[in-house]
Amino acid sequence: MALEFEQRSQSLPDDLERLRLNGRATDAQFAQNPLPVARAMGRALAVLHLSEPPAGLTGRTNGEARSAVAMVERGELPPAPFDRVRPETLQAMLENRPDLSTAVLTHGAPIVSAAVLVDSVVTFEPAGTEGLDPAERDLSIAIRSIAETFTSEVAATFLDGYVEAGGTLPHGPTLDWYGVVAAFR
Repeated sequence: MALEFEQRSQSLPDDLERLRLNGRATDAQFAQNPLPVARAMGRALAVLHLSEPPAGLTGRTNGEARSAVAMVERGELPPAPFDRVRPETLQAMLENRPDLSTAVLTHGAPIVSAAVLVDSVVTFEPAGTEGLDPAERDLSIAIRSIAETFTSEVAATFLDGYVEAGGTLPHGPTLDWYGVVAAFR
């Protein structure tokens, strides 16, 4: 399903407007200074999360959590760094699901390689994984991708852009929980 929504974007801040960044977020031109790209990615994700979701979308959280718990129960080796956590501790972490009442339209795969910039505005290529989940699901995936592609310090600029465009700061424990679940994907 192609994700379509009414873009309720505010005007760009002067510095992003002036830069007029164009290209894929993974282009070499952004390797030396990924901060404007991360900020633009945060802004784009906030705009998506603030959009009215199309009818018929469902959440993925419960299914993903069940899948991760099943992997632990089967004794499968969890991904690093969770391979150092006792299985019963890991299972308890996964079973402590967050409050799902704050669901928003989520992209599902807002990763750096899916971000395209046109005049400093990011759009994420459709991933076919749209759903209704807490914003922390997308934020966790994006932060991990940004840290792996650039550095973990760039994630703070991503969150700044997210809040600047109207997104709310993520709930820390919920963000952590989605980070664990995402590691099992």
